Amino acid sequence: MAYFSNSTDGEKFEHQCSVCKLNDTSCPIAAVQFNYNYDAVNNEVATKILGSLVMDNGSCLMYIEIEKL
Repeated sequence: MAYFSNSTDGEKFEHQCSVCKLNDTSCPIAAVQFNYNYDAVNNEVATKILGSLVMDNGSCLMYIEIEKL
């Protein structure tokens, strides 16, 4: 689960979303990050799942993989 400790981390995530190849579609990574992040704080499984999608520094792991294509 990504915890953005400052606005720079959040801005990095938002920037990646804005230039991502999935930008024209509803991105499932952004959706779960924005909708479930705070609800997952005390749920170990949910925290691991969200953490596997977005790193604490704001890097979307799906964005990194898509850019390799």
